[in-house]
Amino acid sequence: MYHISDIKRFLRCERLYYYSKDENNVFKPYLRSDENFSDLLKKFLGIEECYEGIRNDPADRFFQEIDHFEWFIHPRFMDGQMRVNVPLMHKKGDLFDLYFVYYGTLIRELDLLTYRISVKVLERQGIRVDDVYLIYLNEDYTNDGQLDPEKLFICTDVFKKQRIRDLIRKEEVDYDACIRQMESFTAENVPATKCRFCKLNGLCDYYDRCFPDEEKEADDSILTLVSSQNKNRMYRQGIRSLKDADPELLEGNKVQYAQIMASRNGGVFLDRYPLQQWLEKLSDRPISFIDFEWDRYLIPAYEKMKPMDVVCFEFALYYIDEEGHMEHRTFVGTEDCRREFVEALLQYLPEKGPILAYNAQGAECLRLIELSQIYPEYEERLLKIVDRFYDLSVPFTEGLVYDIRMQGNYTLKKLVDICSNYSYSDLDIYDGMEAVFNWRDMNKSDPEVSDQIMENLKEYCSLDAYGLFLVYRWLIQLIVESK
Repeated sequence: MYHISDIKRFLRCERLYYYSKDENNVFKPYLRSDENFSDLLKKFLGIEECYEGIRNDPADRFFQEIDHFEWFIHPRFMDGQMRVNVPLMHKKGDLFDLYFVYYGTLIRELDLLTYRISVKVLERQGIRVDDVYLIYLNEDYTNDGQLDPEKLFICTDVFKKQRIRDLIRKEEVDYDACIRQMESFTAENVPATKCRFCKLNGLCDYYDRCFPDEEKEADDSILTLVSSQNKNRMYRQGIRSLKDADPELLEGNKVQYAQIMASRNGGVFLDRYPLQQWLEKLSDRPISFIDFEWDRYLIPAYEKMKPMDVVCFEFALYYIDEEGHMEHRTFVGTEDCRREFVEALLQYLPEKGPILAYNAQGAECLRLIELSQIYPEYEERLLKIVDRFYDLSVPFTEGLVYDIRMQGNYTLKKLVDICSNYSYSDLDIYDGMEAVFNWRDMNKSDPEVSDQIMENLKEYCSLDAYGLFLVYRWLIQLIVESK
């Protein structure tokens, strides 16, 4: 039996499907939704009685109930080895309208493959499809204290001025042929070839299985060249090192220049005077290093939230006072802890001095601006804090510093690995999404487990904050050593 997700994975990369098909990975959603989505949709559409599919429903259950209901939620259908699950169906005499769901607010592209396969399976079972609708979240809706499903969703049968039904019928999808290819494919008989998915958003989990004999690239490999459309072309031409990059194939940005010069200068490039000027802005004391953690909610669970809004649940703070002493503070909240987060931040954060964060404008500053709008009584104080932020990523994104050990990657975790003996791999929680998943579990766990999760969260976020200090200190050391 095959699902649409199997076909998508196979079309993306045959080996990705082949290696992952027998794994039983637990899906952890990036977006949080504690509400029952089907119940919200029933209220939105005014559905009182309906058929509701359940996990592992037999394929003929829908047809046994077809005359008993007008609305059908999550009915399952089989055509040969292809199984689909339709979010909503509405019976209109001999015809059915289909309702698909988009879990977001801004629809950039339709999931036409899913829609086409679903419609084809239904029609092969003798179900005649009329209109096709898409339900998505209303970005302008704000929870006023009680969730209102009638205002939460938007329903449309049009995308970019075209009927969704017509877009679906523009092309035919042959899932039978795809399934035959999936069944005949074996990794042993088909040579592995690299594609853009191999290193998209990090290395594919199965990369080493596809290329077990591949030698590890040097730190200054041409393949680490950032923002380059031609690095693979240069690699195929026999260019292996950044120092040998073809000037005619470079985009010419500052980071590429820093990378090439680091390769030529023994491993490190430093644009000393601009970096020194940037660091001089941070000479006042106290100086603070801070990191936030937050969870993003699909459905606005609390008052004054919109769809896709966040709840900041943790921060870790280190600061160096006027006497040079370092202090450490943390906060971890539960459930709707937005106000407590703000009040703890205002209590612990020094009232003056520069504040360092990584990607500050797109992360911590944005969160504080959002909180200032939710709690206008704190708006003035929060916005003054925003004005004190400096983004520690700037020296790296502006090409002022490059160490070939970065391998084209200047995330905070990578920099901490380079400039210190600290490692996130030593922690029970090792990245931001793991922090989110653990925080979600914390409220549902018994006290002993909950307390341990809280300690693990503090350790992780604190290393992020302390890592800012480590990188800041490293930049100062580079300046000193360059004199």
